[in-house]
Amino acid sequence: MAATWNPVLVIDDQPDLRTSLADFIRDHGYGVETAANGWEALQKLRAGLRPCIIVMDLMMPEMNGFMFRTQQMLDPQLANIPVVAHSGVRELSRYAQLLEANAYIEKPAELEYVMSVIRKHCLKS
Repeated sequence: MAATWNPVLVIDDQPDLRTSLADFIRDHGYGVETAANGWEALQKLRAGLRPCIIVMDLMMPEMNGFMFRTQQMLDPQLANIPVVAHSGVRELSRYAQLLEANAYIEKPAELEYVMSVIRKHCLKS
C-alpha cells in the first residue's frame, strides 16, 4: 500500500458521473480532483498534482484514456502513479492489461468495489 495523503484523480467526460463519483469518494474521507478528459488531467499533473491513484474513463473527447495513459507513461514523473481503467467498453480487462492499468472497474460500477481499489493506494486526508 502506498502511504500518501494525495487526492484521487477522477477523469471522466460525463459531468454527472464525474461529480457523483467524486462526491462518493469525498464522503469516504478522501480528497478528490477531477478532469473532464485526458488533456485536462495531463495539464493538472504537469502543473504538480500528484494523486495517489487515477480513476479514468477510456472513451472521452479531446484526449481519451488510451492517449492519456501513453503520455503518462512517457513522463518519468507521472509514470508510477497507479491507474484504474473505469469504463463500459467491451473487453475492458484486455484493454486494462494493454494499458498496464493497476485495476479495472466496469461501468456501472459497484461503488464499494471502487472504494476497495482506492483504499489499496490511498490514505484518507
